[in-house]
Amino acid sequence: MDPNALAPRLVVAAQQSCAGLPLAREWFIAPTLLLVLTAALLFPTPGAAATITVYTDRDPAVLQESFQLTFEATGSVDGDPDFSPLEQDFQVLSTSTSTSMSIVNTQITSTKQWRLALMPLRAGELIIPAISFGKDQSPQATLTVTPARGGASGRDTIFLNVQVEPQVIHVQQQAIYTVKLYRALSTSNETLSEPALDQGRAIVELLDADRSYNTFIQGQPYSVFERSYGIYPQVSGDLLIPPVRFQAQLSSGAHFSLDPFGAGASTVVRQSEPVQLQVKPVPVAYQGQYWLPATDVKISETWSTDPNGLVSNEPVTRSLVLTAQGLTASQLPELPELFPAGFKQYPDKPALDNGNSADGITGTRQQKNAIIPAQAGAYTLPEVSLPWWNTQTQSLEYAVLPERRIQVTAGAAPASATGLEAPVLPAPTGAAPGAQQAAPLMGEVGAPASSASSGMALWQWLTGLLAVAWLSTLGYLLKTRRSLPGQTPPAPPARLGEARKKLARACRDNDPEQVKTALLQWATARPQGPPITSLGDLAQHSNEQLATELRNLSRCLYARSAEPWRGEPLWQAFLQEEQASAVAATPAHGELEPLYRL
Repeated sequence: MDPNALAPRLVVAAQQSCAGLPLAREWFIAPTLLLVLTAALLFPTPGAAATITVYTDRDPAVLQESFQLTFEATGSVDGDPDFSPLEQDFQVLSTSTSTSMSIVNTQITSTKQWRLALMPLRAGELIIPAISFGKDQSPQATLTVTPARGGASGRDTIFLNVQVEPQVIHVQQQAIYTVKLYRALSTSNETLSEPALDQGRAIVELLDADRSYNTFIQGQPYSVFERSYGIYPQVSGDLLIPPVRFQAQLSSGAHFSLDPFGAGASTVVRQSEPVQLQVKPVPVAYQGQYWLPATDVKISETWSTDPNGLVSNEPVTRSLVLTAQGLTASQLPELPELFPAGFKQYPDKPALDNGNSADGITGTRQQKNAIIPAQAGAYTLPEVSLPWWNTQTQSLEYAVLPERRIQVTAGAAPASATGLEAPVLPAPTGAAPGAQQAAPLMGEVGAPASSASSGMALWQWLTGLLAVAWLSTLGYLLKTRRSLPGQTPPAPPARLGEARKKLARACRDNDPEQVKTALLQWATARPQGPPITSLGDLAQHSNEQLATELRNLSRCLYARSAEPWRGEPLWQAFLQEEQASAVAATPAHGELEPLYRL
């Protein structure tokens, strides 16, 4: 029997049986009714068909604005709903459910609602298809969707505006993409997408912090949200920047609402227009080793001490700073640092930094190099020149650091420069006549006889002092000689082996940055050989195969090659070079070791 029909009979029977007992009737009816209601909810009537209705909160709806679609089922449905047919013409933004129960004249009714926030995908007369709830099914409905209101001229309350400058650029040149969001209404739960480009086609960098300000359009006040990106195309040809998308919730009522769950809020979506860039290849007139399209490139230097006051065998730090407007720091190449023979170099890891602003990115590369001049004298550091492409004048230019004259003074004065002359000892008997006349002159001024012996003691004391100074100077010169170029004591084998292991690991991982670091560490740790500060220096002292792999590594690091770099060929070339150097370094019987070993 249907529990819904049984419930009234149970209640009436209970009332009749307890008619003579007022207190017992009140005590019995309440829990009995609660038991009946619970049974009706937990054990619904089998085979009772649910009634499903469909309605929207607005008709017509507006394209790019959400509306609410509600499915209401009275009674128990056969299963969970399948809303996938809606995705043909609508985007499902959110789904929520609620259940209610009512009792009218002891008749219990259960109602369940499914509320969906939908976004129309096109304008026109759209069909809301029938939705299956197991074996139950909702009726089909129709909805009219009108086109979205046009931009600011149509007094739209929310719209997007995008622009890119310039629209014709060269490959790897910076283009500034600016997004402006105009709102005449307050919104919440806002999301703004970024320009999504295919991987490998372009690099997108956020330029600076977001900006907000107010403006008026045809007398209508708007709050403006502005965001800028730097776009760097990696291949030539036409580049399409897809639209960005703004989504937020907009309250349907006034500025104040008592609904804490946003049930009365609607979702709005705005989409910008796509933008197309024309990307040209590297100009034929550009013959530089590194492609640097920028608006300005400069090279500067700083010294830890005055370059005209350097002292031999004392370290000093020289920093070269390369700055480029419109390029990131990772696009900047390594600057060559050339020093005269006899200068030892100890390069530091370069420091890269990007300065972001609304005008674009300014990349900075700082190279620090500790140098030790071995000998005093005047030296000339050669000019540093770097070609780059001026994107404003479309011409080839050069960033130049002029040559510099430096003066190095001696760090340790020799014994002859101490300011003490050798003492003049008394002339012995039988000396030249001129020398014999010196002794009587002292007696003529009244000098006592004991003054001669005290003077002799003074000269002996000075002679001993000079001997000690000479021995100290000799020891210092011997120590200094060991630190001259070519006389550096061998590095501990652990340092050389550690650098070699690091190189093998970096080649296995195909990591070009770590390979470069390991190679320079290995070159610095060698017991002999000329100073190596860059991959170019190492290539000049390597065989042809290793030099070729080093050039490929430099192109990967600084020329932004599109092909992935592989470390196995370089490692094999390194092993061959190392084996050949070991054979050449083994002296034959009766021969001296070579002056230079790789």
